[in-house]
Amino acid sequence: MDLKSLNKDRILRQILPSTFFIVFSALAIFQSSILIGKVLGAIVILLLLGNIFLKSFMGRFIGIMLGIIFLLCSCYFLMALFSDIVKEKATLAGGYWVGLVLVLSCMVMSVLLIWGYENKKPICETKQC
Repeated sequence: MDLKSLNKDRILRQILPSTFFIVFSALAIFQSSILIGKVLGAIVILLLLGNIFLKSFMGRFIGIMLGIIFLLCSCYFLMALFSDIVKEKATLAGGYWVGLVLVLSCMVMSVLLIWGYENKKPICETKQC
């Protein structure tokens, strides 16, 4: 990663979501009491670091795939949260609003991670772009 490639779009679309998920994965490593949780968290962190520093096809593939996985997991957790609320096992006033905010922020970051790799073709009126 060179300093010339750091622009506002790259920071917003690739580095910010990757850093967000690195922090959450690090928290998961410290909170996990089983070995598989720590190993999966470490693998996710390494993949996200690869997403930040690799600018080739592999970095693009990692970013899009992790964004899709995080988005699907966030949708699952959102449905589980709403299921608890509908079954009256929990209320948003009981502290579940924190979980709702975290899940929604994870959804936004995963969409940014996917959106960060859209193909940008130059728009011009002549055929000599």
